[in-house]
Amino acid sequence: MSETQPQSPTLPELIKPQEKDHRRRRRHSRFRFVRRIRRRIKRLNWLLLLVMVAAVVAVVAMSALVLTINARNTVNDAWDRLDRAWSMLNTTPGTELTLTDFERVHAGVRDLQRGLTNARRQTAFLRPFDSLNADLETMLQSLDAAYELAAAADATLNGMQPALNFLTEGEDGETLAPQLSSGERVVELLSLGRGRFLSAQNHLDQAQAIIDGLDLANVSPDLFVTVDGLARYHDELADINSILLDSPDMLRVALGINDTQTYLVLSQNSDELRPSGGYTSTYGWMTVRNGRILDFAYSPTTDTSPNPPPASRVDQIAVPDWWIRYGQPIYAAWDGSWYADFPNTARMAAWYYDEGGNPNSPVDGVISIDIYGFEYILEGLGEVVVPGYNETVTPETFRDAVYQIRAEGEGDVPHKRFLAALYQQIMDDWQSVDQDRAVELRGDVLRALQEKHIMVYFADERLNRAFDILNIWGAQKPASGQDYVMVADANLGNKSNRSILRQLTYDVEILTDGTLGSRLAVAYDYPARLAEADPAVHPEHYSDINYHTIIQAFVPAGSTLTGTANLNAEPVVVPDVTHTTFVTRATINYNQSERFQFSYTTPVLVETIGPFHRYKLALQKQPGMYAEPVNVQITLPEGARTINVSPAADASYQLEQPVLEFRLDLLQDREIEVIFMHG
Repeated sequence: MSETQPQSPTLPELIKPQEKDHRRRRRHSRFRFVRRIRRRIKRLNWLLLLVMVAAVVAVVAMSALVLTINARNTVNDAWDRLDRAWSMLNTTPGTELTLTDFERVHAGVRDLQRGLTNARRQTAFLRPFDSLNADLETMLQSLDAAYELAAAADATLNGMQPALNFLTEGEDGETLAPQLSSGERVVELLSLGRGRFLSAQNHLDQAQAIIDGLDLANVSPDLFVTVDGLARYHDELADINSILLDSPDMLRVALGINDTQTYLVLSQNSDELRPSGGYTSTYGWMTVRNGRILDFAYSPTTDTSPNPPPASRVDQIAVPDWWIRYGQPIYAAWDGSWYADFPNTARMAAWYYDEGGNPNSPVDGVISIDIYGFEYILEGLGEVVVPGYNETVTPETFRDAVYQIRAEGEGDVPHKRFLAALYQQIMDDWQSVDQDRAVELRGDVLRALQEKHIMVYFADERLNRAFDILNIWGAQKPASGQDYVMVADANLGNKSNRSILRQLTYDVEILTDGTLGSRLAVAYDYPARLAEADPAVHPEHYSDINYHTIIQAFVPAGSTLTGTANLNAEPVVVPDVTHTTFVTRATINYNQSERFQFSYTTPVLVETIGPFHRYKLALQKQPGMYAEPVNVQITLPEGARTINVSPAADASYQLEQPVLEFRLDLLQDREIEVIFMHG
């Protein structure tokens, strides 16, 4: 059987499949093209979407940046105005302080409140994103804290307004000066403001909670300075508000509204300087009831006036070995205090007076007034006619009159009797002064308090705390945790201190470990050109015209003396929990000058917060001194850069290490703060 041979396809049959394949390929080609187009469109849509999103983000970011900058600028501008007003209020002498100054501060507070309200509203949309950036988070929280502080300040000032208006009789240009009989009314008006003070306390508590929760380790330097300022203002305002909350009760005690109060008055001769003011040449007492002085008396200081405590009580005072030697050591508790801290001196004097069973003891407080203080009071009174002496005393003739009586009398008692009569007449005239003089007089008293020419101490510790907060009671600040300088003289021979020019120079290097290398120089000049015109430096008033003194240089606790210059002997180093003191005796001959120097190192005193470092220096004025020039030079670690300096340096240098220089007049206590970073 023959096999069947396959037949060849015909032409149509060959063409037909090829046409199908071709059509299939064309369809696939069209599909691929469409798919490519669709893919490109999709890609284009995503690009457009990304561009649109980026544009929106950019607009939002720019808007946020503009609003944030605008908010910060608004707040900073208001804050600067308030800061200037507050600084002016703090530095204005008592004789120039008016209701207008307080109203200026209040207007600044309200401006700040408005600025903060706008800033918080403008930046509200950023709050959901605050955790993405440390600066943003801290800035927004700082706005909240600042708002609470502004609200607290507004409430405090509102609460004070009735009392301030009463004290000035509602006249804007009137100096703040109450009549002596206005104590009860002031108490009533401060009580009226208690609700506002409580509201302020609530805002302060909320601000403190916010500030405590801030993490400053990763914020920018500018923001760190802002938060640091908030914390400082919080503490100042909280202290003031706490005084106002307690002021009605405290004033009832101090002014004798509930019970008669008795005060011991120490009249300190600052021409014969002592660490806490001057030699107590006369003393007095006064009783106060309902804000008025009921009774008072003055007497010379002698061996038997006031009555001394029994000699058997001498073991209750511990006189340092380096201090003045007394034949009867118990007298050191009265007119020979070695303390530069007035509260300690006052406590010893009150103990001496009370233990001696003197009139109206035990006393409820101690008031000291030095020669400058009495001169200020005389400026307010204009003049005083001293009974029994046919002598009219003015601020210009006060010291001449005192030393003329001293020169004409025999011994030391006659001029003390004159002083006692003068001081008693001053108190008497003070009671009957007219309103115009009362205004000026109160301003002069406030000035004397600010400059430590009048100092007060109370048996009631609440009152002491209030005066401490106001920095007008002559207490030494503790010198631990920050740098500190105070120099106190004790004149050992004559009454030449009005003719002695003293100047401090303090050079400090901040080391990388936070310790300090310090050098303190105390320079004296005793020029004949001053002494020849000084009624206290006449031959009849001294046995030795040269100036002999005990110098106490107070520096931070835990400091180590490393060297001295120009001292006759190695100083005594007195360690204490609050200070280390270098004690030495020195002599400055008439019409000569001397310069003594102490070099020392300190413990770690620089505070570190993240990358930031804070150095603080407290400079305290010796009571009884007038304005003392002080030069301070601070050398920062190599490579350091300053973030904030307060007050502004008078000069700065970039040598191997950055150097800041300050030139100050120590009319009141001063502080310097430097915030810096390494690198």
